[in-house]
Amino acid sequence: MAKNNLIFLIVFLISGCDSHNSNKITSKESAQKGKALFLSVGCTTCHSLSGEARYGPSLNKILNTDVIVIQGGKEHSLKVDREYIKRSIQDPDFEKLIDFKNKKMPKPTLTADEIDQIADYLISINSK
Repeated sequence: MAKNNLIFLIVFLISGCDSHNSNKITSKESAQKGKALFLSVGCTTCHSLSGEARYGPSLNKILNTDVIVIQGGKEHSLKVDREYIKRSIQDPDFEKLIDFKNKKMPKPTLTADEIDQIADYLISINSK
């Protein structure tokens, strides 16, 4: 009896994992959706993807770089990673780049999935 329950549990877990993974979009698909969002919500108004100076920082060649930010009135250094990119989109005033401390980015009204997609897009262009 216990052996049958164990086999059932294993089959259930495996089939559950397969169906969950088949519904998940790939990072490439997510990056494509992120690119469309990046363009449609107006990010390119302030952010360049080619290194040129604009109102906000250029977003190419940022991944894994060390930056100085202001958080809670104090300066500290951090490495730009996926989580930092997501935080910067979700709450632009939480950790402000020191060079842009007097600039204001509007807080976007994006879902968590949309923020993930934009992060995937920015990571994809930084990985080339």
